[in-house]
Amino acid sequence: MTRTTTEDLSTDLSTDLSTQQIISLLTEELHDLDPAERKAKSLELLSVFGRAKADALPAEERPEAPETPPGPLLICDWAEDLGLDGSTQQLGITVEPGPTKVMKTAAATGHSLVSSGHVGADILHVPAGSGFAPHTHPGDHLLFVLAGTGTIAVAGEIVRTRPGQVYMVQGAVTHAVGAVTDHMILSVGAPHRRLDSPDRQELTAYAALLGELGEITCRLCDIRATSGEELTAKGCTHSPHRFG
Repeated sequence: MTRTTTEDLSTDLSTDLSTQQIISLLTEELHDLDPAERKAKSLELLSVFGRAKADALPAEERPEAPETPPGPLLICDWAEDLGLDGSTQQLGITVEPGPTKVMKTAAATGHSLVSSGHVGADILHVPAGSGFAPHTHPGDHLLFVLAGTGTIAVAGEIVRTRPGQVYMVQGAVTHAVGAVTDHMILSVGAPHRRLDSPDRQELTAYAALLGELGEITCRLCDIRATSGEELTAKGCTHSPHRFG
């Protein structure tokens, strides 16, 4: 009997097959294998399915990092292991621009770490004095601050962020992210969008950042105003109206 190889199955999955045809192919692939070989082959086949699923996604939703193809396990190095200092784990974070410009920003860059096509993680670099203008985006984000001082503006406040913090951003609520110094952020979100995807974020009016009284307060400067221009006129350097 002619055996179907994993490469043959990968090719077949790129064409339109019925569920029964796929089951038949899998049955043939795993037939007469001992338990250890069957387990190893099953993991390999899951990886094939992952690649086929990714290939079927729209271009803007496909995983960006070719070194981490979809499969049963996605793993990617994002920091250098510097070992333990007593009971404290040391990680090395490289603070430098990434290879991909983030869509709808003036200067933010980054690179994708892992993505299933639904949930994914990216490293973002935001140069000092720049940032993400007021926006919303599909789904919610967890933002882990890796290096540098930054800001998050939402619901009438501009708040300082620092390394070691993580904050949740509700995608439907207008917010803005800024960099006081060169800033590195690990962003985890679902649904995941590529850094250069036009629908990663939707820019909104600055007024959507204001609080219930129509004001915004910079907690770094202790200055309150009714607009970004007024904040700047009063001496604040952190208003996200400058990030457009």
